[in-house]
Order: sequence, then C-alpha cells, then structure tokens
Amino acid sequence: MLFNPKKELIIFSIIFLASSALVYFALNGGAYSKILKYELFSSYAEASADDKLISGLDEKNYYLYIPKIEVLAPAIRFKDNSEKNVLAILEKGVGLYVNNSQLPGKAGRAVILGHSSKETWYHRDGQYSYNFALLDKLQKGDEIYVVFEGKKLIYKVFSNDILTPEKTNEILSQKPKGDSEIALITCWPIGFSLKRVLIQAELIGIEKI
Repeated sequence: MLFNPKKELIIFSIIFLASSALVYFALNGGAYSKILKYELFSSYAEASADDKLISGLDEKNYYLYIPKIEVLAPAIRFKDNSEKNVLAILEKGVGLYVNNSQLPGKAGRAVILGHSSKETWYHRDGQYSYNFALLDKLQKGDEIYVVFEGKKLIYKVFSNDILTPEKTNEILSQKPKGDSEIALITCWPIGFSLKRVLIQAELIGIEKI
C-alpha cells in the first residue's frame, strides 16, 4: 500500500480536532449544561426574585442573587489580589473586591468576580464553578440583587460588554456615572480567558426582606 501524505494528514487532523473537542467539552461540561438548560426552558430566563429563597440567608454575609440566570452565591471579600487568594475565594462563591472599589450599596462601584467554567470533575464546592456561565445573557433592564443585613439592594443593568482584559480594567478605573454601581466580571468565551464579560448595573432601590 502506497503512503499518501495528504490522506494521512487529513485523517490526523480529523482525529486531532475530534479529540480536542471532546477534551474541551469534558472540561466545560457543567457550564454548557447550564447554558443548554437556559436555552431550552424559557421560564428559566423569565425567573423573578423569590424573597422566600433569600429570607433565611446569614445576614452578616453578602450574597449575590440573579434570578434570571439562577445565581445565588456568597459574595466574599478578597483579602488581597493574589491569584492564590482569588482562586480560593471563587471556590466558595463569588469574589468581592475591596481594593480600589466599594462595598455594595456604598457610593462608587462594587466589583464582583465569578467563574464562567471549571473542570467537569471539579467537586469542591462545585456549585460555584460556573456561577457566571450565563452572565452574558443579562440585558439592559434586568435586575441584580445583593442581599446583606436583611436588605435587598436592587440594581438595574445598563451595560453588557465583551472586552479585552485591558479595556475592562480601563473602564473600571474610571469614575462611575451613577451614585452607586456594581460590576460583574467573568472570563469569555467558556473555557478561555481571552476576553471578559463586563456587566454594569446601577443601584435603583433598597428593600427590607
């Protein structure tokens, strides 16, 4: 049998691409299952706030609550901005910056980070490994809530952008336009960190729970 370099290269390329695709989906299966659920069930996208769900939360801690994309997670303050500390916090919820940003409800901008994906076999507090897989689905007018001390801070989304890390940092270094804002950030696309999803929202009200 004669060796056909062109044919062998095509076969190798097909096997390589198929193997790469399988590995990619194995690594990010949890995130994609959440995305698939969102796309298949319209009621999932139309979810509204359920105060009963958040009424029993620990009042001493911050919680991020986004019913549209089914996010309810502790918002834990970073002790520092080191990669080790950031990753440790994101295992337990979403991360709340305090350096160069404000706490939710205060004048200025609060910045919160979350995972968009994590390995499918990631089991340590795995419910937080793809908190922000659907972050890019938020649209202008959608509501985001931060729960703290028996109160629900209500934010309304005014911006949804996919930007380079440099452009994201540039925007966050600028003074916010509103009195009190929140910025949610995650990596994009799923499984990569080439760009960032940046959701910005303005505080429009505070309610007791």
